Amino acid sequence: MHEYYLAKSVLESVLEKISLFKDCQKITFIKLKIGKLKMVTADLFKETFNQIAKGTLCEGACLEVEIVEGDSLIVENIEGDFKD
Repeated sequence: MHEYYLAKSVLESVLEKISLFKDCQKITFIKLKIGKLKMVTADLFKETFNQIAKGTLCEGACLEVEIVEGDSLIVENIEGDFKD
């Protein structure tokens, strides 16, 4: 359940940031750094994120999760498809 709230927070943050770009059609890649003290595994986080991202611009995005020291949760990179 803990993963759900972290994944929801990341999803909301990514969607908020990408809303600044009105021509974004789809998020294709998200890179995260998650501190060990958050006590989540990369696989479980990815699974949870993919479930809650359904129906959003993030649905189907490749999610790269790096577990690092500390208590951080950083969205390091967002990539997407844009209208020409």
